[in-house]
Amino acid sequence: MRNNRKEIQFTAAAAAGVWGISLPVFLIIFSTVKTNVLLLVILYGLWNLVIFSTAYLAMSRNVNRVLGEVDRCIQSMIDGSPEKRFSEQEESLLGKFQSLIVKLYQILEGARDRERKQHEELSNLVADLVHQVNTPLTNIQMYSGFLMQDDLNKEEKERICDVIDAQVEKLGWLAEGFTKTVRLEDDIRRLASEKQPVMDVVLGAIDQITPKAKKNRNEIRMSGDREAQAVYDRRWTEEALFNILDNAVKYGEPGMPVCVTVTSYELFVRIDIMNYGNEIPGEEYPRIFMRYYRGGNAVFVKEGIGLGLYLSREIITDQGGYIKVSSAKGMGNVFSVFLKKR
Repeated sequence: MRNNRKEIQFTAAAAAGVWGISLPVFLIIFSTVKTNVLLLVILYGLWNLVIFSTAYLAMSRNVNRVLGEVDRCIQSMIDGSPEKRFSEQEESLLGKFQSLIVKLYQILEGARDRERKQHEELSNLVADLVHQVNTPLTNIQMYSGFLMQDDLNKEEKERICDVIDAQVEKLGWLAEGFTKTVRLEDDIRRLASEKQPVMDVVLGAIDQITPKAKKNRNEIRMSGDREAQAVYDRRWTEEALFNILDNAVKYGEPGMPVCVTVTSYELFVRIDIMNYGNEIPGEEYPRIFMRYYRGGNAVFVKEGIGLGLYLSREIITDQGGYIKVSSAKGMGNVFSVFLKKR
């Protein structure tokens, strides 16, 4: 794109130069010609009109051309295929205007992409929920039909009722997990992350899991840096740690401790949650944080729908941290949560 500022300056300078040259010429003519002075004045006025009209038309055409380029630049962004019509190296209002328009376009496109992603996530979530709900509903319908049979004894009816109760309980977990997931999707834009002691959120999560740990005869052992601080949202991070602790108690060996260790590094604070029990196979590591995924060990456990670890990962990663899982040297599993220190 041509330098419009320099073109306008050149046009104005050329008009001023022509006028400056013509002025002394007419003064010389006025001083030498004694007759038809009025005609000379009229000719001088017409000459000035020609000079400045030409300059005006040239600058007006330049301005109209620039406005046309601006219009095409904006229209290209509206059409979704932005074109840069002005040089980014040009130190002018047009260059700055174009940069601001491009930034605004990028912001709007980013917002549209986020909205599109959230819509897809919600659609997938609803589809997954419907798929997960169908199984317990089908089981309830099938076993309810069994209860209508007259040849069942009392023990068989009680066993069928237990199965129905388990399926109803699973529906309750699905509803609770779905509610938490939707609430997280909405709250994730308003996470109140601030620098605060890590011990507060760890103890809050331990308090929540303690009744279940006692029932399973698991002692929660705490160790590590009690002065560590990190940047996190208290409410949701406590939910994430509780889900991991719940997973550790649920799949851990009854009567064995669950160990929580806090370690402070330069950029992150690490929270390790280790349990004793069956190890998670290495090939399942990439999938255990997926929504509704339950590993091979889960078939031996009655409760659970596979949303806890998914929610934990979403909460931690959306705060700039991350989670990983590893083997506890052949004794069990270690889930490591990394929270940003700054």
